[in-house]
Amino acid sequence: MNRWVRLGVAILLLAILLRVGLAIFVVGLRVVLALFPLLILVGAGFVVYGLYRNWRRRAIERSAPYELDD
Repeated sequence: MNRWVRLGVAILLLAILLRVGLAIFVVGLRVVLALFPLLILVGAGFVVYGLYRNWRRRAIERSAPYELDD
């Protein structure tokens, strides 16, 4: 094989790999977009839970002056 054939084969392999990589990326993006509402709900749940724990700890610290382990 001369260098032009090798260059052509390399370009074809690169194009095939890019197409496969792009297809995998698109599938991953579709999965993330499908699960996006669930991710938002889980994130909001963690925020609310963290705020609840913080408020509860502050209320306990006001009633108990010594340091509490959380």
